[in-house]
Amino acid sequence: MRKLWIGVMLVALLAAGLPGYAQGGRQPITGDNATQLVELIRLGRGSSDRVAFAPDGGTIAVASTVGVWLYPAAGVSTATEPPLLETAKPVKGLAYSPDGRTLAVSFGDEVQFWDVAAMQMTGSMRPARSSQAVAYSPDGSLLAINMGSGGISLWDLAAGAERLLITGSIQSDAAVVFSPDGSLLAGSTTDYKGHLWRVADGSEAALLEGHSRYLYDFVFSPDSSVIATASYDNTVRMWDVASGTELASLAGTDAQRVDGAYAIAVSPDGMMLVSGHANGLVVVWDVNAMAPGRVFGPGSGTGNIVDLAFSPDGAQIVTVSSAPGVMLWDAASGAEIARAVGHTPYVSAAAFSPDSAVLAISDWDGNIWPWSTAGMQELNFTTPAPELVSTGLRNDQMLGYSPDGSVLAASNGFDVILLDPVTGAERSRLTACSGTSESFVFSPDSTLLAEASSSGVCVYNLATGQQMAFFPAGDWLNTVDWSPDQTLIATTGKDHTVRVYGLP
Repeated sequence: MRKLWIGVMLVALLAAGLPGYAQGGRQPITGDNATQLVELIRLGRGSSDRVAFAPDGGTIAVASTVGVWLYPAAGVSTATEPPLLETAKPVKGLAYSPDGRTLAVSFGDEVQFWDVAAMQMTGSMRPARSSQAVAYSPDGSLLAINMGSGGISLWDLAAGAERLLITGSIQSDAAVVFSPDGSLLAGSTTDYKGHLWRVADGSEAALLEGHSRYLYDFVFSPDSSVIATASYDNTVRMWDVASGTELASLAGTDAQRVDGAYAIAVSPDGMMLVSGHANGLVVVWDVNAMAPGRVFGPGSGTGNIVDLAFSPDGAQIVTVSSAPGVMLWDAASGAEIARAVGHTPYVSAAAFSPDSAVLAISDWDGNIWPWSTAGMQELNFTTPAPELVSTGLRNDQMLGYSPDGSVLAASNGFDVILLDPVTGAERSRLTACSGTSESFVFSPDSTLLAEASSSGVCVYNLATGQQMAFFPAGDWLNTVDWSPDQTLIATTGKDHTVRVYGLP
């Protein structure tokens, strides 16, 4: 939470005084009891990033910012939280061992190995460089670890040591994938090229040239003869493994736009090729027509499909996106089977109402969630304020109530948007301050708002929306605050100064 909210809350407390008991009968936090603080509730299950079916099809592992959730495949929409591998760090990659007993989880500076049945970590290793994607070889003897510019490490699990290192300018956020026969490893480099390396000695077996943007994912045909690649250049391409020759380039049409591809999968029988895209769509490709066949998914405005996987029997597809998170689909029809609750995009700001009854939470996709502190309910079934979905709030970094509770303000990084705190309806926008908005704060009497931006500090009359004053800054401003008596405004800037403004 930004420092400006400290000022907002101090103003509210000074104006109202500390009550004997706070919302719901809870005692105020004081110097006498602060050592007794505990976490009362965690709102949300974190954003989801990677997903994998267990080899037996009974469990879906979802990598999130709070750990790895182990959803029952038949109970994805459960309101009760599923088992959680509490990793204490955001998960960057995961992979099941072929026998399904172990889950390898990557965090960047560490790879942990978890016994899935016992829900216990059984070991860990620290790669030479920061790691993201991991993959088991088909026989379970090796773990491939993508270390970006540090290369791809092939880790011998029995020996607990690196067997070989594939060097090069490896794309750090791309998958690494073994061929079904275990002889090859697919990966990509930052020059938009795919590579097939021989697992035996790390030598290059084929170079896949043709994509014009980054490659994110790979999938081999069951017989290891063909590989498909997913790229941000809006295409899915198929290649002959033996020669590296491009066989087909699959792209959208005028009738069906297809944006950047982040993930790709092939059904266990090799008959269905699907990909996940930046516009919230899953595409089942008609390979013969080289065009989209069946298209489904949560759709535009619901985030990017960043990962997907088939169930072992090929009957279902699981996807993860920035919102709504985890969804299960019927592979044959594309019909939605279930969706998990509680996952949100990245949460960017939060602020209490002056009476402490509501905690307003904004997320990366521009939603604002009003959460009741009296009910203390899970966020899982709390609906975002519907009027706010279309306000154009993107990448919200700031959110706050006026001290009298009459206005809820949010920022989209450029403008300050004033909202009705009850209905969520937009009242007006404060647009006069040029540049990037860095901080804002209400005056103690709720009549004015000061905004710090990359260009300087602006002071607005909230009733009229008029800019009352502007002071340019020598460099970007960081924060702005009012004095409790409303006589002074102070700013901090990247020019290593604090500037104070007031009446002469």
